[in-house]
Amino acid sequence: MKVFVLPAGFEGGDFLDLAGDDYHYLCRVRRLKTGGSFPAVDARGREYHLTLESAGRKSCRLRVQKKGSSLPAAGEESLVLYQCLPKGAKFDMIVRQAVELGAARIVPVRSRFSVPRLTDAEGRLERWRRIAREAVQQSGAYALPEISAPVSFDGIPEDFGESREGEKKLGIFFHQNPLAISSLHGYLSSGPREIALVVGPEGGLADEEVQLLLKAGFVPAYLGHRVLRTETAPVFAAAAVRIILLEKERWNLANGNRTYQGDGDPGRPSAG
Repeated sequence: MKVFVLPAGFEGGDFLDLAGDDYHYLCRVRRLKTGGSFPAVDARGREYHLTLESAGRKSCRLRVQKKGSSLPAAGEESLVLYQCLPKGAKFDMIVRQAVELGAARIVPVRSRFSVPRLTDAEGRLERWRRIAREAVQQSGAYALPEISAPVSFDGIPEDFGESREGEKKLGIFFHQNPLAISSLHGYLSSGPREIALVVGPEGGLADEEVQLLLKAGFVPAYLGHRVLRTETAPVFAAAAVRIILLEKERWNLANGNRTYQGDGDPGRPSAG
């Protein structure tokens, strides 16, 4: 456990009483002893230091000390994943890995080629939110990402347009054919503050869905000729974007040629 995520209802205070799953996890699974301490964050990413004061048979009490904020720095971009629903339990894995890669929001999408119909949407959402919390605790992510209710494919532009109003935004969809008009480096060099990634289901994106995104101002990106599994594609895409953003201060995009301003030869070509 890198960090413990405080319950959604936590509103501050010097002490926190836990029961149920949280108590079981800390005192039974982690076997935390009285006096043991560990880092924690709330749903907004604010940092705390917790110490186990006492533990009973069904509950425990923790001392809470606020440390400050672990929210992303002002210069860090927000990543939103619009993932078309895949078959089976693949979305569970996608949620976990997207959280590890720093997604701020994950939105399940009902698309033309999506097979699942989410007959138990509330139950699925609860499960995905629990998986997201577990992933934050394992990876030490900044804050608990939002797992939104499913949207229809044609609702993506409006949904993304409403989030974090006023921020400079960039919408990218990943397609199985080389439709790209620029590289990821080129798209990201515009300095967006919020980035949406749209990934299709097993059958890919329908032609009308591609046209809808293009009309809404989303841009196409190509992940290469290899056929990626549905649960692999969003990880591939998010990781590629995240690495470029992490290294953006070292990239020099001039005349369409990418050069890397690193610690070695400052003019050597990039690796990608």
